[in-house]
Amino acid sequence: MKITRYTAPDMRQAMRLVREQLGPDAVILSNKRTAHGVEITAAMDFDAEAVVAQADASNAAPAAEAAMHFSAATPDSWAGSLAGLTAAPAPMAPPAQAAIPVLAAAPAVDNSVMESELKSLRRMLETQLATLAWKDLEQRAPVHTEMLRELTQMGLDPEFATAVAGQIPPHTDLLQARRLSIAALAQRIAVTGDNWLDNGGRIALVGPTGVGKSTTVAKLAVRWALRHGNRDLALVGADTARLGAQEQIRSLGQLLGVPVYTPESIAELPALLGRLERFRCVLVDTAGQSQRDAVLAERLTGIAGSHPRLATTLVLSASTQAGAIAETVRRFTPARPASVVLTKLDEAVSLGGLLSVLMRARLPVAYVSEGQRVPEDLRPARSLELVSSAVTLAHLAGATADEDLLKRRFGDIAHAFAS
Repeated sequence: MKITRYTAPDMRQAMRLVREQLGPDAVILSNKRTAHGVEITAAMDFDAEAVVAQADASNAAPAAEAAMHFSAATPDSWAGSLAGLTAAPAPMAPPAQAAIPVLAAAPAVDNSVMESELKSLRRMLETQLATLAWKDLEQRAPVHTEMLRELTQMGLDPEFATAVAGQIPPHTDLLQARRLSIAALAQRIAVTGDNWLDNGGRIALVGPTGVGKSTTVAKLAVRWALRHGNRDLALVGADTARLGAQEQIRSLGQLLGVPVYTPESIAELPALLGRLERFRCVLVDTAGQSQRDAVLAERLTGIAGSHPRLATTLVLSASTQAGAIAETVRRFTPARPASVVLTKLDEAVSLGGLLSVLMRARLPVAYVSEGQRVPEDLRPARSLELVSSAVTLAHLAGATADEDLLKRRFGDIAHAFAS
């Protein structure tokens, strides 16, 4: 093991010396503040087998000492017994002998246990180091620290929280930092604008059950009819799974005075879309499907390939947990969605996780819905409004960020902000 002591003006420079000279696998044994700054004692090449061998040797020494003591004491104690046996004329019961001490073997040291303890020690040291780095950041860059805390309270992933906070210039006050963070986050969220209702197209809405696909189709259809009339609009009810779904879309078509087509299966969709070329806007309502469905990928591939100009959009409920949304986005990849529609924003308690998923998947947001009213509760997505809603929801929910969580998430990168 190589143990080295480093002294530097501050923790950041001391850690840099450790990483440069000992590498990223170094273990911090101790740290303290001195008159000249910070002193860190670090080690590397921590050999678990050497530690085990040393433990075996230390355990064996007392056993060897006891054995030597026993062999030295035995001859005198046995001499009288042997003489008595030689002089006796007749057989007799063996004399009582002194109790011979039984030497216990030195307990074997399990390598796996030792390695587990070393790993636990390393995790503890890393946690302590992250705590020191986080406290150092709080002193050197309090505004950046506060923004990391507030972005975490929004539910934003550490990756994006770090990137956004890193764009804040030094010596910025907290109010300006909040404005810059909101603007930086809004720039990372892509939107399509009101493209569908302006230019039309062939649009198929896909997504899990119960997210509001049919209601979104109704809102889009009514808005198109109000803006352009009903001559160039057609509806396709491809939801053959939900009871009454096709009757519902037929009722909508009768209300708007537009043709409605109801294929019996997805296999009929390519030929049907080929006959609807004269319509500027074709809205396709598909069946809600579970992301765990075994044949989901096959169905989605069939929808995506049914027409060369068909654009699929993934409908997501904003009230769903971020983990479930991430799984949905991953499972619905075979549909090749070009955008998403966010529904049930009025039921959401947090938007940071949802926005993180969309930014990571690079999916633009087309429309957002905040209620059941047709067609009022639908509007084109605006990135700044989405970020503002995420901030508002965090405040309304009274979200807080645990300090231990902040230390674990940002302690290892805290030196990047402390400049």
